[in-house]
Amino acid sequence: MQFLIIIAAVISFLFFRVFYFLGFPIPEVIAKGVTSEFFVFYGFYCFFKNQDKSPAFTRYGIKMLAGLSVAVLADVVINLNIPAGMMTFLVMQIFYIAAFSHFKPISAKYIALTIVVAVIFLVGDLFTPFFYLKTLFVPLAIYTFFLIGSTLKALDALSLANKRASLIPFAAILFLASDFVLQFTLGDICELSFIPDQIANNLCHVLYYAAQFMFAHSLSKDFLKE
Repeated sequence: MQFLIIIAAVISFLFFRVFYFLGFPIPEVIAKGVTSEFFVFYGFYCFFKNQDKSPAFTRYGIKMLAGLSVAVLADVVINLNIPAGMMTFLVMQIFYIAAFSHFKPISAKYIALTIVVAVIFLVGDLFTPFFYLKTLFVPLAIYTFFLIGSTLKALDALSLANKRASLIPFAAILFLASDFVLQFTLGDICELSFIPDQIANNLCHVLYYAAQFMFAHSLSKDFLKE
C-alpha cells in the first residue's frame, strides 16, 4: 500500500509537469494542491499502520501530521498570495519544530544559533544583485527564522541511537534546498536569465515533495523508543 501511494504521487506529479510542458493552462494551485494530498495521506497511513508506538513517538507523530496537513493548505495559499503562503508555511515549520523537540529540548544555544544562521541567509539575499525583496523582506525574514530553526532542530535526530532517525535531518535539508530554489522561481522578487523558470520550478518541486514524503515516512517506525 505504501508503495502504491508513492507511485500515485509520482504519477500525479509527472502528469501535471507534462501538461505544463505541453502548454496546458492548469493553475499551479490545483496541480500542487492535488499532488500534496498524497504525502498527507501517506503520513496518516504510516502513522496508523504503525501499531507499536511509544507515547513520545505518538506525540511526535501527531505534530508531524499537523505540519504535513498545514503544508497542503500552504501549497494552495502561496499560489494565491505569497506573503500569506509564507505565513502558512511558517505555521507548518512551528509544528515541525515542536515535533523535533522530542529529540532534544529547545535551548538558548539553539535559539542563538538559529538567529545567527537566519541573519546570514537574509544578508545573502539582500546583497545578491538579482534579488528584489521589497515588501516581501519582512515576511521572508520571519519565515527564514523558523525555516532555519526547523532545519537545525531536525539535526538533533542524529544524536538518537536508532539510525532510522537520520532520515529526518536529510529531509529537513532537502526542504531547505527546495525553499532556496523557490526564490529563483518568483519573478516579482528575482530576475535570472541563466536558469530557465521550468528547470528551477521542477527542481523546487522535486526537492519539496521528496522532503515531505520522507517526513511522512518517518512515521512508519518508532525511533524514539528507549
